[in-house]
Amino acid sequence: MSHIPVENRGHSSLISVIQNELKTRIVNGAFKPGEKLPSEPELAMELGVSRNSLREAIGLLQREGLLVKRHGVGNFVTDRYPLIRGGIERLAGITEFIRAQGFKAGSKITRFELLECPGEIGQKLDTEPCEKIFIMETIKYASEVPVALCVDFISRSIAGNIDPDRIHNSIFDGLRDHYGVDIRYAECDLIPMTAGEELTGKLSVETGTPVLLLEQIHYDSQNRRVLYSKSYFPVGKFTFKLIRRR
Repeated sequence: MSHIPVENRGHSSLISVIQNELKTRIVNGAFKPGEKLPSEPELAMELGVSRNSLREAIGLLQREGLLVKRHGVGNFVTDRYPLIRGGIERLAGITEFIRAQGFKAGSKITRFELLECPGEIGQKLDTEPCEKIFIMETIKYASEVPVALCVDFISRSIAGNIDPDRIHNSIFDGLRDHYGVDIRYAECDLIPMTAGEELTGKLSVETGTPVLLLEQIHYDSQNRRVLYSKSYFPVGKFTFKLIRRR
């Protein structure tokens, strides 16, 4: 593996670069859960950085929970630690969660079509009989690793004719900026399930992997049901935190 370019970088910037490089290797499976990292001298030489800089970057990853230090043994990748963490109480796009964890966010459209709204979806969106809706399916990536599958059903009568390239990276921002639809809140059901054949192929997980399904009805600033979504998050790649108060 090549050295990290350090030209024209300050100390804090270099630490961040090393941190992101190690995080990317963890995400891509170069360093697997439970695996011991190479020794600090070996890793510093491989990356072309000082041991002090490497040690600081490793410390940041330890505080994130991605690495754990076993004294006298070395640094290990945390077993079964989720790559992406987010607070479910705040309505935000998946790509925002991914970027907030320091990963490169990606989105790939795997399906987009306009069709007559199925009856069960029509009940969710409160549509008229025979009304047409858009269906968009996307896979979300964190540094090229698939971490979520999203299926979105969008009301054509409210949003109008949609260009998927304008909304698939961030459906909330895209609908607001290009179609004047401002999503303000959502009703959310959390449904535990396991991955079947379709999810295993699209999310690169094994059959039977635990998956959390977020089924949501989204409302705009006029309290109209604009978007119904089904988002699938495999355990070990994505987790949410729910803060409860009394």
